[in-house]
Amino acid sequence: MEERSGPLIIVAMKGHPGTGKSTLARSIAASLHCPLLDKDDVRDATLPLELHHPLSIPLLNDLSYSALWNLANTQLHLRLSLVIDSPLSRRSHLDRLLDLSRRHSARLVVVECVAGDVAEWKRRIETRVGDSWHKPRSWEDLETLLQGYGGCTDYDMDGGEVEKIVVDTTAGADAAVAAVVRFIGAAPHFEKKMDFSHCE
Repeated sequence: MEERSGPLIIVAMKGHPGTGKSTLARSIAASLHCPLLDKDDVRDATLPLELHHPLSIPLLNDLSYSALWNLANTQLHLRLSLVIDSPLSRRSHLDRLLDLSRRHSARLVVVECVAGDVAEWKRRIETRVGDSWHKPRSWEDLETLLQGYGGCTDYDMDGGEVEKIVVDTTAGADAAVAAVVRFIGAAPHFEKKMDFSHCE
């Protein structure tokens, strides 16, 4: 990766399973020519622990996040901007990212993915092939997961340290990527919701 002028950037994805986070994250990382760290890559590696040791799922999930933050810290220490793909489902996860951004004087941009077309969201969930074993495989699985969150995913990003853009990934993938890249390339914003209903 070529050395960049300006501050380091942490692009942090946010959103529920099936909302298009990973697809968009890969496109953003390719467009920005920066590393992509995917929490699922770490979580996938915990399968032997889950099968052979009496460890709880929350513990393995926390372990996956801890490894993710350590990997991110290493990349930022090397002065590399990066994209982090995770649900960012709890405020404590955002707090860890804020700590990383302060420590490395990095700009933090959160890209929250939503699925405005619920039928498309449901189709994505129920037609997954070869996806991670720990992800929801049916709409019922997803509803159970979201109920388990108990609303903790809807936290405020106040304090003026987080720039946030919300994109509906069911309304046009190319438009979503372009909008995020424009958002990152522009002067800092502090929350913007993109409406792609006019896009084909």
